[in-house]
Amino acid sequence: MVHIVSHFFLFFFLIYFNGKIFLENFKLNNLNLDIFQISIFGLIFTGLFAQIINIFIPLNFFLLILNLIIINTYLIYNYKKFFFRIKKIDYIYFILFLLITLNIYGSDFSDDLNNYHYGFILNSDSGNFIVGMSHLYQMYAFSPIWLTTHSYFNFDYSRLQDIHVLNGLIFFIFLSIFYKEIKDSFDKKRINILIPVTFFILVFVLIKYTRLKEFGIDRPSFLIIFFFIFFILKNFFSNLKENQVDSKIILMIYLSMFLFYSKIIFFFTALIPIYYIIRYKKLKIFFSKNFLPIYLIILGYFIKNLIISGCLIFPISLTCLNFLSWSAKEYAEYQMIFTEIINKSWTIYNGQLTNIEYIRDFNWIETWFNRHKIEFFEFFLTSGLATILTLFSFKSLKEKKSNFYFLKNSELITIFSLLFVIQLIFFISKNPVIRMSHYLFVFFYSMIIIFIFRNFKLHLKKRVISAIFIFAISFNAFKNFTRISENNFINDPHQMVKPYIDKQTKEKLGDFEYYNGWYGNFPAGKVILGSSFDHKKKFIFDIIYKVN
Repeated sequence: MVHIVSHFFLFFFLIYFNGKIFLENFKLNNLNLDIFQISIFGLIFTGLFAQIINIFIPLNFFLLILNLIIINTYLIYNYKKFFFRIKKIDYIYFILFLLITLNIYGSDFSDDLNNYHYGFILNSDSGNFIVGMSHLYQMYAFSPIWLTTHSYFNFDYSRLQDIHVLNGLIFFIFLSIFYKEIKDSFDKKRINILIPVTFFILVFVLIKYTRLKEFGIDRPSFLIIFFFIFFILKNFFSNLKENQVDSKIILMIYLSMFLFYSKIIFFFTALIPIYYIIRYKKLKIFFSKNFLPIYLIILGYFIKNLIISGCLIFPISLTCLNFLSWSAKEYAEYQMIFTEIINKSWTIYNGQLTNIEYIRDFNWIETWFNRHKIEFFEFFLTSGLATILTLFSFKSLKEKKSNFYFLKNSELITIFSLLFVIQLIFFISKNPVIRMSHYLFVFFYSMIIIFIFRNFKLHLKKRVISAIFIFAISFNAFKNFTRISENNFINDPHQMVKPYIDKQTKEKLGDFEYYNGWYGNFPAGKVILGSSFDHKKKFIFDIIYKVN
């Protein structure tokens, strides 16, 4: 438990000041972001730059020590700027911290830990990116940024536990951001469309996200998508002032990049900053000095992908460069069609169609629905329950809003509707997996809430909101207490992974040594490379390439 608490606050300290220093130095601190919003941007900035750093050096614990030295040096020289008086701390944050600690202590691991998650984290911790690393295990080609962020925020001796600590930390920051916004609305008596949507998402997440084991890559990304929704509502629809648009757009771009680098299915988030660049005629933003880190991060992303898979954007095969001897173009082509086949539940289909015939013309829909109907209704009912609780928590006053707000809310509904339709089309055509796309339910019900409350001023029912919030926290805590007590659970990450560790075997490719097996030594993979591959060393890079 000491380990969980100490690393939680250490990582929190790092990401807050990484965010604070970055925002200060690139003049993006003019939006009055609170400590939690600064921290979520600090986490995003750190992950984005860790991806660049890992091209050249490993993301081992020396970088955390260096990061601490840099922050403390900066604080010494700028102590007046960062000095602040601690006010009375709301006890709810302590309750949220206890809830997250309970989640961390009681969590098992994601099913993908022994697939490719841990192997990727281990490799990034232990060395710089290997050219052609996707040949060690094809799933490494996806190289999601959340795993790179995990590689940065861990110590070698406690890597397994730190995976949970980082997942718990982003959960805590998210809950704190949403809670604080609602609490501030209590105090300032300023209720707008942001508050019911924020409350709805907060209740949904507390009820549904009760197990850190399920976080993997998807749920941290969903939390950032929900924060993205919050950021749009707060900065473009919650007040009459439309200032600091440049900073808002740039911060949305950072959010979009992080989401896209986590999974390319989140490409739709980039449409929002593009919309505002066009709407406010901000094309000059591309030539501002504040945009330079974005260019560097985009370049680093492409270089990282080229190093690992030989593709600019994996698994889009059109972006794969065939002239690179380590190119994974064939696997990218296979992955695109294979993923669609698997996602449409081909594995439980008992008919006569071939897999290609099966995924065409909605032949898959009946089999898919039979497999996913329980999960579908669970998410549908949970988000529906959160919506009903939200509608009971607010009431519309007879006084109508100004025409400005009416037009704003109409614009918001239009934007949400377009994003929802785009993602629904992609969901149906390529990726009909509920657990990877349940944010669609949040979009859908958010639009319902906005539509219902779009015309009138709002009043919140404090007692009802407080009771629902307490119920949601209690439900989340109860699920974890039950899980711990029923299994006589003792938090020992190394013991937890023992049953499904395959013993590593040392393999050789010329002079290059690697390991077949996901847990243990570096570099870890899940293949034995045959005579069709070879190895060479160029400067700091090991290169695994295909032999013609």
